[in-house]
Amino acid sequence: MPEQLKPSVGRIVHYVSYGTPGGEYTSQCRAAIITAVHGPFLVDLAVLNPEGMFFNREVSHGEPKHNGSHEGGSWHWPERV
Repeated sequence: MPEQLKPSVGRIVHYVSYGTPGGEYTSQCRAAIITAVHGPFLVDLAVLNPEGMFFNREVSHGEPKHNGSHEGGSWHWPERV
């Protein structure tokens, strides 16, 4: 995580969904809003999905893998495009 970015309530981040074991749904980045901060790498999120919104507690920050993807069930700052 870049030094200047600190999670705070109301910030927009990306949540990485797990996908399904059978592959019907793949792991995807979803928009999320931080609803509580437990530390620099642990937050609660309101995740926005096409199917609806859900709340996820104590989500850990995830660093990108060597291929640029992120681990399912983690959050990260949105990429600059």
